Amino acid sequence: MLRYSHLIKNKDLYVLIIGRIIQVSIALAAIKILTTILSKEEVGNYYLLITILTLLNFSFFNPIGMYYGRHIIGWNKTNNLLNATNILFITRFFGIFISLFFVYIIYVYMDYSSYYGVVELLFFITIALIASTHGDLVNVLNTLEDRVKFMKYLVITLLIGIIFSIFIALFVDKSGMGWLYGLFISQIIFSILIYKYIAKNRTYSYSKIILSFNSTNIKKIAYFIVPITITLFLEWGQNMSYRFILENRYSLEILASIAVGLSVSGAIFSAVEGLVSQYFNPIYLRQITNTTKEIRTKSWNTLADNMISIYILLMIFIISLSPYLVNILVAEKFHDVYIYTMIGALIEFFRVMTNVVFKVAMSELKTKRLIFPYLVGSIISIGTIYFIDFSEDLWKIPLVLGASYGVIFMMMFYNMRKLLPISIELGSINKALFLSLPFGIFFFFNTYSSMLWSFAIVLIAGLYFLLTIYLLKIKIEEVK
Repeated sequence: MLRYSHLIKNKDLYVLIIGRIIQVSIALAAIKILTTILSKEEVGNYYLLITILTLLNFSFFNPIGMYYGRHIIGWNKTNNLLNATNILFITRFFGIFISLFFVYIIYVYMDYSSYYGVVELLFFITIALIASTHGDLVNVLNTLEDRVKFMKYLVITLLIGIIFSIFIALFVDKSGMGWLYGLFISQIIFSILIYKYIAKNRTYSYSKIILSFNSTNIKKIAYFIVPITITLFLEWGQNMSYRFILENRYSLEILASIAVGLSVSGAIFSAVEGLVSQYFNPIYLRQITNTTKEIRTKSWNTLADNMISIYILLMIFIISLSPYLVNILVAEKFHDVYIYTMIGALIEFFRVMTNVVFKVAMSELKTKRLIFPYLVGSIISIGTIYFIDFSEDLWKIPLVLGASYGVIFMMMFYNMRKLLPISIELGSINKALFLSLPFGIFFFFNTYSSMLWSFAIVLIAGLYFLLTIYLLKIKIEEVK
């Protein structure tokens, strides 16, 4: 039986919207503060460290985290969630030691001795990887649909982290590393609190934990995570490896400018993607658990139909409003990067749509087909940026990233149709494009406007964006 209910009438959505608005406001304010307090070189250093950490997380931690997230509901039903969580900690512990070895290789090969000492960097990486457990733990709350607690921990962790970061950057270490320490300290503190909540009224068995490390389970998990690990590594190559090239061939200042411009569109897209995913993912996971192929196909089609409409509107919103968004969200020394924000909206659109298609592989537990599209995209982006000199046309660097992500999306969609007969309705796309036309008006305004005028324009456009979401009459399809 199919039941349809409007998102705007669901109380869970209100909780997510309010919490997400607060979270996004804090995150966007953080970009402004970061780019104001730190020099261009240290902002570049910040993004360089993020690039290294993302490589490590994608290569060693996110895949096992995805497996953990995929089975939370089943483990909770069988009273094995705490056992699985403790096993997750054990695997992450060993992963950290392996990661430090790779960090040392990067440090020596890229000659980062002018930026950090080797012990300083290894200690920082250790703290950062311990803190990244926060993402897996907080996801438990959302998956089990404790949305109020989920948003509370998410918002408070970020808020306290930004406060710590500002304090450290102003009074202890005015650097990209100092800023990140503040965020990681907060994540570690709240990871402990979330773990205590998960452990409450749940039992664990030491013998079960030991017995779980057998060849059968290891092979089963490896079959799932190895293709994802390769895919995520290639995704990192597509998304972030260009930063190594920019730092090496150009300068930290150029890296900072491009990364800041892309981060504005990235932050906005990530915020909306997070809101949409936090609401849809638990429902989608319920729909695809122990069901038929036909139901899984319908579930994905509904999910994609809802998401693509929102993402098209958001992409055009950012492209049209990029000068005003940059004026509001970053320090004055970065106000010329809005061209990167415009192109970044295209990159982000293909990224989030690729993530939607990615869910088919998660649904079918067949992740090998993910590898080739990312391999092709990574070769296109890395090869082009490495071998062509873009000194006179730096804006073409993010354009290359956007084009290669478009290739990844098309190849991924083609591959996933071999697993499930998925489809995307053109009706929703056309309606979203039509509703987005008024955003084009803002192209004709004075882009070098005052802060107050920029706020007014973004507010008006933002209200219209919310209206378009309502006009699309987004629905959720629940399968029973």
